[in-house]
Amino acid sequence: MAPFQGISVGIDRKSPVSWPLFERHRSFRFTGRLSSVTYRPGAPGPDAPEAVAAALEEAAAFE
Repeated sequence: MAPFQGISVGIDRKSPVSWPLFERHRSFRFTGRLSSVTYRPGAPGPDAPEAVAAALEEAAAFE
């Protein structure tokens, strides 16, 4: 349920990308300093509601 995970800045203790790396080093703590963060949305993902609705409509058309 990644869309509902929120946005992490700094340390993130959720599922690591690489288990072997995580097992060797644990999580990498952010030690810098943030003054601001900018979020720029990209293209909708394949699980976006519009894409799911279109796929369902396409599947229903074959019945």
